[in-house]
Amino acid sequence: MQAKLRAALLRPLTIVCLGLVGPCVQAHEPGAHVHGQAVLRVVVDGNALSAELESPLDNILGFEHAPGSAQEQQAVTLAVTALRKPGGILLPTPAAQCTLQKVSLASAALTPAMLGEPGTATPPSADEPGHADLDGEFSWQCAKPEFLHSLRVDLFLAFPRLHKMQVEVAGPKGQSATTLTGTHRTVQW
Repeated sequence: MQAKLRAALLRPLTIVCLGLVGPCVQAHEPGAHVHGQAVLRVVVDGNALSAELESPLDNILGFEHAPGSAQEQQAVTLAVTALRKPGGILLPTPAAQCTLQKVSLASAALTPAMLGEPGTATPPSADEPGHADLDGEFSWQCAKPEFLHSLRVDLFLAFPRLHKMQVEVAGPKGQSATTLTGTHRTVQW
């Protein structure tokens, strides 16, 4: 899924990346799994806005395994509802009149059905060792892309275990990177 999204996102940026192929490819390599931190990759291409989230599942749920109790299942339900809500946690510049078109969520620790995705309802093994991530893909179409210049990231409000986010942007002015926190939640380009 990530390789497909990366390829789709990088295609329109080929011209921007000429002469910078190394840094462009390197910017899209997966990051380390660090609790409290996440990565958000944003691409602005004409009237299309796309964002790819990569976060330890612990930041979102407080655990990194298949839900084993009613309380853990409720945490999954609440998180999925927040992530899928239009205008909920990722807010493009209001004047650009962007409409959320698609949200895709994936995690090795949760079934597609738990995440509101088509797929098997068989839960993954609760005994799976290691760390699990939540990957999210979000896409918008903007009626007035000339006014699109920022994305407010309210993930910090919805998921208080998240403290820091590395954001990479490929947009009309080239590439940039910044760090967001609970008190600095807007990325601009």
